[in-house]
Amino acid sequence: MTAAVEPTATSAAPPLQVAIYDDVVAARGEQFRIPGLAVTVFAHADDAVAQCLTAGFDVVFMDFALGPGRRVGTDVTRALRSAGFAGKVVAISSDPAANAAIRAAGADSSLAQKALLRSYLVHLGRAHLNP
Repeated sequence: MTAAVEPTATSAAPPLQVAIYDDVVAARGEQFRIPGLAVTVFAHADDAVAQCLTAGFDVVFMDFALGPGRRVGTDVTRALRSAGFAGKVVAISSDPAANAAIRAAGADSSLAQKALLRSYLVHLGRAHLNP
């Protein structure tokens, strides 16, 4: 009699830790339950450097404008890179010029349209689980 071998939880890749800094996404209460990802949404990025360095985020999605009186995405991205954050940063502003400014501040890439965020996350999770 041969017993079936069940895959163990340790054989699966741990989820990518993803931070989304976007006041609108947070205000809408959007939740992202995507296989391969552990997603945390923040309404502002004032504490992003400490959060990213202590929580071990692998990928950060950064909006440009994060509400009145809050730090802007370019400043936060520059601060993340200066602090040694080596993860991927993706600009997600609806404004192409703002995305270009965040890339110039140290982001790796940008989304052409913020509406593509969920689709991008699904592809990111799939790629992580099926390298």
